[in-house]
Amino acid sequence: MHAANNVLTFLIHTLFTLYIGAILLRIILSATRANFYNPISQFLVTITNPLLLPLRKILPSIRSIDTASWVLVFGLKTLEVFLLLHMRGVQPSINALIINTVLQVLIMIVSIFLYAVIIRAILSWFAGMSVGHSPILSLLNSITEPVLVPARKMIPPIGMFDLSAMVVILILYSILIALHSI
Repeated sequence: MHAANNVLTFLIHTLFTLYIGAILLRIILSATRANFYNPISQFLVTITNPLLLPLRKILPSIRSIDTASWVLVFGLKTLEVFLLLHMRGVQPSINALIINTVLQVLIMIVSIFLYAVIIRAILSWFAGMSVGHSPILSLLNSITEPVLVPARKMIPPIGMFDLSAMVVILILYSILIALHSI
């Protein structure tokens, strides 16, 4: 029975993480004004619309904040945390559930930016990868530019080397360590 519980825990965590990650990516891409017609953007819209569209009828956006998306992210993450704790036999208090949920969502957001910067840095090493030809690189640029521009202002490129990605990776990883320590 222990193995079945471990498999179920893995499946619940993985499926919730992938879907919540897709919603967070949609939020981030919308906030950075990424190309909506990009095939990857269209994929994210297609897989997140079944749960988001009904919520949008109830929860309209407040200014530029996509209320329905944020409610769905926190609702799904709360459900995931509750299910995983319940499977371990833990009955969390409402406060513990809320704090754990907020921390988990923050960790996911920082992780998305961290992985986006790392992947963009690696893809930049390949000459054939240009923004105009690669849908993924186009979206990675949209996601990472808001965090790389301030780093470039602090540390301008040295010759052909742009160290801003390294600085951002160190900062984001430090934030992740701090969040995991809470």
